[in-house]
Amino acid sequence: MRIASLAIAVLVVALGAPPAYAQTATPAAACERREATLGGIGRASVFAFTGPVFGGRVCATVANLSIDGFTARLADATSSDALVAAAVTAGGDVTLPLEGATVTGIGPYVVAPGGVFPSFGGDTSEVPRVVLAYAGQRVLVIGTTAVALVDLARILRTEPDLFGADAVERAVVLASGPQAALSLRTGSGIYGAAAIASPRVLLLIKRG
Repeated sequence: MRIASLAIAVLVVALGAPPAYAQTATPAAACERREATLGGIGRASVFAFTGPVFGGRVCATVANLSIDGFTARLADATSSDALVAAAVTAGGDVTLPLEGATVTGIGPYVVAPGGVFPSFGGDTSEVPRVVLAYAGQRVLVIGTTAVALVDLARILRTEPDLFGADAVERAVVLASGPQAALSLRTGSGIYGAAAIASPRVLLLIKRG
């Protein structure tokens, strides 16, 4: 029996399959909590949370900005003058007017206007997300590892303090899936993605 077990272990190593204890950590498990200033108009943070519905671990990268501290621009790539660069992919029928740019074809709502939980139509898919949310005089741009919409909605409504807010009044999906990425240019370097491979990129630039 011991000889057979040894033979199996040798075969596993030969095939390049790591044993369970040596498996690479998931992005959420390796999520290092940190914070930094964001252009003098906000804060950037990275932290992990547990989905309150499905129980998965999620890594979140968050920009918390003064609502009147930036202007927006749509582009096809990140830019050195932008504090925040967020992927925008085809989504729902929501239009988001921002100072400097209007973003169309996004959605769905994660938190509907007025702080209401929307119906997700039974969608339980867990994929990376980028979300823009309003919380009083603050705007949040949030990038996550794979998460279900219902988990994201509940954590935003029940634990807004995690994101540096008192209450989230509405939140809409900017991007979902493999292209969902967020890049923050902080005082301590780049948080999140170094580059974004998306047809559209929302850039938030410090108001001059």
